[in-house]
Amino acid sequence: MRVEYNGLRFELPQGWADITEDLPSGSPPSLARATGVGAVQFSIAKYRGGKEPRVTLEDLRNFLTEFCERNDMQSDTMIDRKSRVMCVAATSVANGELITANYLSNGRDVVLATYVCADPESPELKEDLNGVEEIINSMDF
Repeated sequence: MRVEYNGLRFELPQGWADITEDLPSGSPPSLARATGVGAVQFSIAKYRGGKEPRVTLEDLRNFLTEFCERNDMQSDTMIDRKSRVMCVAATSVANGELITANYLSNGRDVVLATYVCADPESPELKEDLNGVEEIINSMDF
């Protein structure tokens, strides 16, 4: 089902729901599966006015490299993803958690979508990752 969520549009896989209200106050917009083992969270920077930014794929790669360094992730897993907009991604197991980070942009707006799973050995992980991939690959602004 195609949804609009905090200014983003994407396919929301069956079984996924907004869990933001269940998290501590101030948490970013978050989605999870009821039977899942992790959650995807969105940090959104929308262009509002002034000089229009011209975000490039190289900018996204730099953002992701910095994110990986701050979170003890290996940046050598970085890939350019095929999606509706520019996207780079990295996945790593760091501090016992699986973290997938995706930076997306349409050239003006930028989104960081992260998926975190505290149990990388869980059989539910594959289903979660398939859902995250569907969300990311269908996202636009």
